[in-house]
This record gives sequence, C-alpha cells and structure tokens, in this order.
Amino acid sequence: MKSRLITLIIFGLILVSCELDSNLFNPKEVNSYELPGNTIPANLVEEVQLDSEGNKIYGFWVSSNGERPGITILYCHGNKHNIDEYWDRVMLFYELGVNVFIFDYRGYGKSEGESSEAGLFADSEAALEYVKSRPEYDSDSLCFYGYSLGNVASIYLAAKIQDPLCLFSEAPFASVNSLTQGSMVLDIQPRWLTDGEFDNVGNIKKVNAPFMLLHGEDDDFVRFRDNGQVVYNAAPNPKELALVANAVHNNVPYVLGKDNYFNKLKNWIDFSIGK
Repeated sequence: MKSRLITLIIFGLILVSCELDSNLFNPKEVNSYELPGNTIPANLVEEVQLDSEGNKIYGFWVSSNGERPGITILYCHGNKHNIDEYWDRVMLFYELGVNVFIFDYRGYGKSEGESSEAGLFADSEAALEYVKSRPEYDSDSLCFYGYSLGNVASIYLAAKIQDPLCLFSEAPFASVNSLTQGSMVLDIQPRWLTDGEFDNVGNIKKVNAPFMLLHGEDDDFVRFRDNGQVVYNAAPNPKELALVANAVHNNVPYVLGKDNYFNKLKNWIDFSIGK
C-alpha cells in the first residue's frame, strides 16, 4: 500500500510538472508569420532575424505612424504560441503612435532552440541590442512592456541590463512559487518542477524606472492578490497601479477601452519624461 501511494504521488508530480511547463511555455512553431488582421502599412513592418547564443531569433520592427516617433516600446509577449497571437497588441501600439519591436523567444514561431528561463533572458538581451542598433533608438525614450510570461524578460532587462524610460507590466506573476502554491495539495518545492525561478518580485525591487502595473481584477489565471499585488508592493516608487474591473488575463486593454488604455500609457510616458 505504501509503495503504491508513493507511485501515485510520483505520477501526480509528473502530471503537475507537465501542466506547469505547459503553463509557462506554450510555443507553436511556424514556417512563416500570418500577422492576422494586420492593418499596419507594409512599408512600416520589417521582419528581423537575430542571433541569440547561436539560435536564430525572429521578430518584427514596426515604425511609428508619425505621432510619437521618438518613443520605442520593446514588447515581451506572453507564453502562448508566437508573435501572431499578439499581433493585435502590436497594432494597438502602432495606433498609439510609437515604434515597437516584438520578438519570439527560442522555440516560439520561427525562432530556434528550446524554451527556458535562461533562454528568455538571453533572447530579450538580443532583442534589446537590436533595438539599440536602430537609428530611431534613444536611451531616454525606450520603454519596456511585458505581458504575462513576458514580464520575466522585461523586468529582468530593467533590473539588470538597462534602465528604461519606463516599465509597463501587464498581468505579471510573482514567481514560480506563486504559480505552484495555490494549486497543489502537497508542500512541494517549485524547483522539483522547474529549474527556473521566474522571480519577478525579486527583480522588480532592483528596477530604477517609473513602473506601471496593469492587471485584470477577475484574472483567474494569474490572480491579482497573489501575484500582481505582490509585484506592485515590492516595486520602488514612482509607480502606478491600474486594476481593471471585469477584466481577465488577456483582455485588459479592451475592457479599459482603447482611449483609456492609450491615455494611461501616454500619461505614464509623459510623466516618465518629466520625472
């Protein structure tokens, strides 16, 4: 009986580990990008290939529509599929009037390699270096924006690589521990399930840029109480919280409405410029 129980526990751990891995990384490989529903003029969209530790990493540079060409957003997307899944967000940033660079982590889309926390860090550094090579780049006008898993990359960049003009964080989890504690009956160490720490709380404490956190009040995938609130409390000032009523994990900009969403981003950028 005891041996059978141990076997069941081990099997349960394997299942939980697989579920956690699929929650953290859910890539979809493609041979080409579709950019669904694209309304951005083709001459302003440039597909880019980078090198990250010997892996080919792909992204898209989208130039400003002319409204705010001096501002650039480096966008770190969530865990699902690839750039195509987030092209609606790129179109929002284009409407905002800024330059934007989005990239696929290794294993996602056309990007080579296998997904990992270390890979996120290396790929985001490669993306930052590319942005810095652009003629539009100005160190005083570069913003980082992370969504869900992408916060691991964007907060890392802001904490350890370069101070941005400002940092936007949408639906961040606090750490890998915050994703395991609430859903597991047994007291299991997160490191049994993953080699990564995904420690947004630890890194946000080291950020020296104005910080805005956006989170859906009804997010049941990354709960605000256990995640966004913890990240926000750990962040140094200046900071601002946008807790959006009736929004879940993936629809904060749309529940806010485009005008309200744009105004929050524009006002925070302007505040950061004048800080």
